[in-house]
Amino acid sequence: MSTPVRRSRPWATRSCRDCFGWGWIDRPRCKACWGFTSKATSRHCDVCAREVAAIDGICRLCRRQASLIAGPDNKTRVDLTVAARTGHQLFIIGTLRPRGGPQPQPVRSEPWSPRPHRVPARWTELLLFEMPRDLRGVSSKAPPLDPQLFASLSARAIQIAELRGWPPRTLGSVQRGIRILCAVHRPGERIRASTITQLTHTAVPANHVLEVFEGLDIFLDDRPDSLDAWCEEHLSFLAPGVRSELDAWIDILRHGTPRRRPRARATVITNLRSILPFLTEYAGKYTTLRQATRDDITSWLADRPYRAHDASALRSLFSTLKAERLIFANPMRGIKGGQPAIKIPVSLTADEVESVALAALQDPALRVVVALSGIHALPARQIRSMLVEQVDLPGRRLDPEGLDRPLDDYTAEAIINYVAYRHERWPNSTNPHLLISRNTATTTAAVGTFWMDRLVRQLPVGLDRLRQDRILEEAAVTGADPLHLAHVFSLGAKASLRYTSAAVDSAAEQDERMP
Repeated sequence: MSTPVRRSRPWATRSCRDCFGWGWIDRPRCKACWGFTSKATSRHCDVCAREVAAIDGICRLCRRQASLIAGPDNKTRVDLTVAARTGHQLFIIGTLRPRGGPQPQPVRSEPWSPRPHRVPARWTELLLFEMPRDLRGVSSKAPPLDPQLFASLSARAIQIAELRGWPPRTLGSVQRGIRILCAVHRPGERIRASTITQLTHTAVPANHVLEVFEGLDIFLDDRPDSLDAWCEEHLSFLAPGVRSELDAWIDILRHGTPRRRPRARATVITNLRSILPFLTEYAGKYTTLRQATRDDITSWLADRPYRAHDASALRSLFSTLKAERLIFANPMRGIKGGQPAIKIPVSLTADEVESVALAALQDPALRVVVALSGIHALPARQIRSMLVEQVDLPGRRLDPEGLDRPLDDYTAEAIINYVAYRHERWPNSTNPHLLISRNTATTTAAVGTFWMDRLVRQLPVGLDRLRQDRILEEAAVTGADPLHLAHVFSLGAKASLRYTSAAVDSAAEQDERMP
């Protein structure tokens, strides 16, 4: 009797019978579903009502859909029945497992043993050629060239993880990145920031790895300055003489002098953007800014839409160059740029207020932002930088940047709900700021303007309109007292008068409409 020949199914691109995943398989089910079937407790899924292998009445496809909805940073109980409401998102087989590296271990709660003592190297190997490193082919399983450095950095990463509240998966990824770096750097060799940023391509959070290296002698921060990169990109067409004079002005703006305080980076960028059209128009005419004349500036400013801002930037440029004796005369002397357009504050309508209140109920963070802006008239900058310690819920007080204010019921309820949501989603976060996001939960930084703009995009009006409406309401109630507005909302003299004038004009219009 001959032995029957067992024929194997040819490899082909097909879908899995159970999870409908698409991939290169040689059997009816994918490898993950075969393992899931061996542990199945029933043959019916209660969520999708399919006759398929299930554990506790839920199949693997419904479990993957629940994990996808929860997100990679979810720290709470996953709702396994969410697929009945959302449907299923199909996927490619083999793309759901975390990329490479050992499974991260949980952070130890007991006191950590003393960190390994880092012995400085007695010698350093000089480099003959500076060659950029490529970490794409380096394995995290390669042995480190400096085991002592690897042990010291790993202990430092564990300590920072305990302080920042990193989840075990993040700590494991950071340790994997440290091992990759130690596998290509010899003892005594400095590790560059540009090399660490390449870890992003290997699914390692490079920003967290940079935090581990910051402050160490072995770390070399060679990241290019963003402002210098902007200047190289937009000012490369200028003549050498004009460029050198412009660089001198930029250096004084950024670092200041004994008689000039340094300006913020945003101010420097704003001034550069204002004078860039002027430099572009006269680039072929000037080899040095000493050739700039009063007539050229006057004719150029005449057609500018924001003449006051452009004239202010040019005045700063030429007055600085004149003070540094880089030009003979200031061509901006005596030229009036005019006053910038004054925006009159406008109150919100009843429909807009109702729309804002309904939109704020959709997101706990958005409700806090609406309360702080619409009730306490805080600008977006103060809302983003507000700390948890500045909110006294038991005492019902709010202290943003030294301002002691009473906390109303609506704002207190919004903050309580958001704090509960924050502790549920990021239970280990130690960020001192009140508002945090997925990117800042494991750091100490405040949320950025991009996050805030995306959050308030759901509102029918901007935060400035909410703040203006609150100040106008206070001005109408207190009889348009500018001193009261300046004290309550920390406004300047001109801003207070602008709001009181708008409140008086609004009251006069209402009186005229009354019979």
